[in-house]
Amino acid sequence: MEINDLSFPAPYAVEDGSLGYMKSEKGGEPYFVKLCNFVPFIASQLIVDDGAETKVRVEIGGFDFRGRPLQTITVPDEKFNSLDWVRNNWGYEFNLETGQTVKDRIRYFLQATAVQADKKKVYAATGWKRINGQWEFLMPGDETHTVCLEGRCSVYGFHRDANLDAVIKSLSLPYAVAPRNVMMPLVAFAFLSPLNSFLKKAQYEPKTVLMLCGKTGSKKSTLAALICSFFGRFSTTELPLSFRDTANSIIRQSFALKDVLTVIDDYHPSIGKDAAQMNASAQMIFRAYGNRVGRGRLNANSEPMTDRYPQGNAIITAEFLPEVGESGTARFITLELGRDDVNNDELSHYQQLAADGVLSSCMFQYTEWIKETFLKDQTEDAFVKHLADFCRECRTELTEKGNHNRIKLRDRLLDDMVSLHVGFSFFCDFLLAKNCIMPEAKPAMLEEFDDVILALAAKQQSQTEQEQPTHKFLRKLKSLIDSGAVGIAKKEVSEDYPTLDPPRLVGYEDGVCYYLDKTLAHRAVKKLCDDQGEGFAVSENGLAKALLSEGISEGDNEGNTTKIVKIGRKSRRLLVIPKDRLLKVIENES
Repeated sequence: MEINDLSFPAPYAVEDGSLGYMKSEKGGEPYFVKLCNFVPFIASQLIVDDGAETKVRVEIGGFDFRGRPLQTITVPDEKFNSLDWVRNNWGYEFNLETGQTVKDRIRYFLQATAVQADKKKVYAATGWKRINGQWEFLMPGDETHTVCLEGRCSVYGFHRDANLDAVIKSLSLPYAVAPRNVMMPLVAFAFLSPLNSFLKKAQYEPKTVLMLCGKTGSKKSTLAALICSFFGRFSTTELPLSFRDTANSIIRQSFALKDVLTVIDDYHPSIGKDAAQMNASAQMIFRAYGNRVGRGRLNANSEPMTDRYPQGNAIITAEFLPEVGESGTARFITLELGRDDVNNDELSHYQQLAADGVLSSCMFQYTEWIKETFLKDQTEDAFVKHLADFCRECRTELTEKGNHNRIKLRDRLLDDMVSLHVGFSFFCDFLLAKNCIMPEAKPAMLEEFDDVILALAAKQQSQTEQEQPTHKFLRKLKSLIDSGAVGIAKKEVSEDYPTLDPPRLVGYEDGVCYYLDKTLAHRAVKKLCDDQGEGFAVSENGLAKALLSEGISEGDNEGNTTKIVKIGRKSRRLLVIPKDRLLKVIENES
């Protein structure tokens, strides 16, 4: 565009490359009043839909005083009137004249140029969206719809090559690169992600993240990048999100990454304030993905802001499991990767396929298959009902298989396994539709997959139980008693309480029970957890109630969490824990 292509509504004009207007005095000739030493104009209006709300942004171009074009900049609607974007983007040499009406006149002129500007619809989120009555899976690089993501997330995009032979090469990935108990859940999670929107409507939205855990050198980030390459071209240096980002930033980005898989990289050892901040971020992320609800907030006008919460799925890479308590642990599934678990030859092969766009082409064809099979001739409601019925069937089948293997899954963990099963089942159906497997192969593949996730679930449930405050309390207390760090006196020979030796006395024992001062025992365990860098946030009264409700401790007939016990010549109200119950908890964890 040339400066002469612009139309200048009266009384605006250009003189010596500067924008101004013609002013007339009574009885005099009109004269030019300069507004600024450049000429701006609106190049296009962007209607930005981020999935929660629609906002207007403008792309502004311009010419300097020599008539040379300036870099086009994008300005949010709320910052348009201030004109600070001139200095911030083009520099201090672009100057506005003085006067109270100068900014208003420039703004008016800019808006007058908007009639020549194009209007563009821009989507700032990925995933399924109904556009003009048709379901479309939005991704950057789409030739039909403009999709723009921020920062490192701009790497997302499908390779739309229809070369099915190349795609077929990628479909043995669940059985390559690393052990099947790692690879199969990762691939299932990837192929589950495009179903999220409809699973949410079916009330079976995934509410977990995969924690890919391994020491430095285990190639966990490399493997996560490979799996994420079903949705773009990623490497260990170009992963979408990281624990170097703030938790709020991660959650905001995860809202835009709808129906796709992302990676939050590098939960690593740290100390002091950094450790506390990283742990707090992990806790916030787990709860955001585990609850799938946003934080209620108000804007400057005390009006409710639109909630933003994760709409896709996430893999977290970590060197060790974070200390986030029982509820946090229940919101992720751990996949452990050993130092020598990755097959380097297979890894190199699949990395090349990812670099060539084969993996993302596979996922593109998968979303097209979903559209053609479930969303073209059928209604959305029929697909949602199909998913709901299928999830209920999976829940029943996995419960029965778990019981057969003496694995009684808690509801939340069972739902997580159902989600993985759904993802892998749809992956198998896609392979079947593309003639990549024979019909008789699918039942065997699903049977093997269920064996993998049930073993994973049993291990995860044990890990979650270890994070229960009651189990952690008993485990830490027993270690303190065995090491002599706290004292337990004999109940039948004890005298005045608590002045007896040893000085770190926390309670008493006989052949059947421990009789604990709940304050002293709680204080000792909390100090040990603090010294070891672990959290123990439950209060002593909360702990006592939990011990009683779980049938670990004994209360009195009036519903109290403690009982009156005769110690020497005095009666004390103490926390009574039968030794066999304590040992049973510890042995079950082992």
